[in-house]
Amino acid sequence: MAKNKDGKNRIPFRLNLLFFAVFILFSALILRLGFIQIVQGDEFERELEQTSSETARIDAPRGLMYDRNGELIVDNELVLSLTYTNEQDVSDNERIRIATELSELIEVDREEIENIPERDKKDYWLVTHPDEAAELLTQEDRNTIEDDDELYDLQLERITEEQLDELNEELEIVAIWREMTSGYYDSPQRIKKGLSREEAHSISERLDNLSGVDILRDANRKYLYEDAFPRFFGRTGSIPRENLDEYLAKGYDRSDEVGTSFLEEYYEEALRGNKGEISSDNKSNSSGEESDGSRGNDLILSVDMALQQEVETIIDEEVDSSTGSFINDKEAYVVMMEPQTGEILSVSGYSDHLGTVSSSFEMGSTVKPATVMLGLQTGVINQHSVVVDRTLNIPYTPPISSVSNLGPVNYLTALERSSNVFMAHIAMELAGYNYGVSQTWNTTEYNEAYDTFRYYYDQFGLGAETGVDLPYESTGINGGNASPGNLLYLSFGQFDTYTPMQLAQYAATIANDGYRMKPQFVKQIREASADKSKLGAVRQQFEPTVMNKVNINNEYINMAQEGMWRVTNGSRGTARSYFNNTEYVAAGKTGTAEIRIRQDGTDRVVEGNNQAFIGYAPYDDPEVAIGVIVPYVYTDSSGGTSGIANTIARRSLDAYFDLRKDRPNIEPEDTDE
Repeated sequence: MAKNKDGKNRIPFRLNLLFFAVFILFSALILRLGFIQIVQGDEFERELEQTSSETARIDAPRGLMYDRNGELIVDNELVLSLTYTNEQDVSDNERIRIATELSELIEVDREEIENIPERDKKDYWLVTHPDEAAELLTQEDRNTIEDDDELYDLQLERITEEQLDELNEELEIVAIWREMTSGYYDSPQRIKKGLSREEAHSISERLDNLSGVDILRDANRKYLYEDAFPRFFGRTGSIPRENLDEYLAKGYDRSDEVGTSFLEEYYEEALRGNKGEISSDNKSNSSGEESDGSRGNDLILSVDMALQQEVETIIDEEVDSSTGSFINDKEAYVVMMEPQTGEILSVSGYSDHLGTVSSSFEMGSTVKPATVMLGLQTGVINQHSVVVDRTLNIPYTPPISSVSNLGPVNYLTALERSSNVFMAHIAMELAGYNYGVSQTWNTTEYNEAYDTFRYYYDQFGLGAETGVDLPYESTGINGGNASPGNLLYLSFGQFDTYTPMQLAQYAATIANDGYRMKPQFVKQIREASADKSKLGAVRQQFEPTVMNKVNINNEYINMAQEGMWRVTNGSRGTARSYFNNTEYVAAGKTGTAEIRIRQDGTDRVVEGNNQAFIGYAPYDDPEVAIGVIVPYVYTDSSGGTSGIANTIARRSLDAYFDLRKDRPNIEPEDTDE
């Protein structure tokens, strides 16, 4: 480097010029970057959003349902759904405009309008009446309350009924707006499922003016046997609000449809399809690439739809032919199942099948086989025990009448001819009460007797959860143990209440030599098959489940079975006349519980009967067990028809064996796919 005369280094002029030029260039670059980021940043961000790819998930069809013979019973049908994708940068006024225009293009379900929550109406009122909404808050409110949410809640609280009434002409718009704003941002929210062709056409013509609105392919459940077994298939719908967090944690979207009752709900995880995707190149309404999802797994039910239809027809015919016999609404329930597997073959009710698991009744003398078995097991009676059947008069207890002064009876006669007195003696012996000698009950002993009865009854399924594969079931009503006299009524079925499903499980447990099986509606879960006439590979096979073996010696179970054989086949059996000339040999037990019930629409309390029957067949090798209950029937002297339950049981068992003879060993066809 050159030196000056003083010997110091000197930077050449050209190098200084180079440094200056570089400085200018960097300064210009920094200024340009600042201009792009600060001045044009918002514009570029909007362009990026417009050109970025979006992906929306769309529902896939749910799995199908077949009956035990491979008959398709629940299908899917293609429908069109109206959706709205809510975006953060859309104004409230724009959403209201879109909802208003949609209200003129689609028909909103009347029930949906009637069930709009008041909170949603208030939210809509605040959005559409901003000036009036502002006047709901005073300056003092704004000065003393800093939290915006508290101020909002105060506004909601001050909206009057008169102000909400202003929305009566806009409720269709409110219902649509509610659905539009109920989902996540940037996620399609279903506004209406099942658009008509006219609705879809009208909306399609206006999509350019309806930002965020789209029409997507969807699927509706199609119940091919709508009149048979309708309630137990269940229904699908929006995620219930009380379960929303649970479903979101499982990966569901807020707008998803799920099973909301019975089999659809219980087997939601299996039936749920794998979602498809729609990707678009911009935020316009035009869709880009679409990938199909896959149908959910299929269910093979244990129910025989041919038998189901037959039993429902039988119930309808027998109940309708007994016009005037019912104190209030007509009711009758039948449950049939396989004793060895617990598979439910038919579950039916007059006008409402739901009562088979949700309603409970006093089942009368049908509990007597269990009472005899517990009496034998606890040693208070034996096979030689004899009781004189005559009216019992016990202090502070209503008289217990004899059927017809049967005289001396043992356990077999007591079952065959249905002696209440014999069962009451078992209860008294168990409670340490010496009839004719004692005048008082030992509190400890009679309370223990209550516990003993319910301990054994529970093992048969009476008063206990049956374990049926449904989201919920009733376990009946335990009448308590405040009165020692009611213990006697408990012993012959006129105190605690049980459901028809419990009654059938109890019958099946006796038929199955004391093994209580879990009732099962679904036999298999299978992969979806492209050909609906064939079944996919088995994903899960539900094996028979033993819930418990009753704690009773097999000898005593056999003795009760013999008594039930006499009911239907003995010379004086209470059901002999109903089971004459059958091609199969049945065993059973009739029941008639005396009840008092208030007549609908009056203050009048009426005496009547619950008619019940349990049974199984064939006697030597049981294939089917049955429980029947026909509640709240007038007594014979008041115009009621006797034997309705017995007749329904006989005809239902006939239907089972006739169908088995016509199509033996039917099995659904598998596919190798």
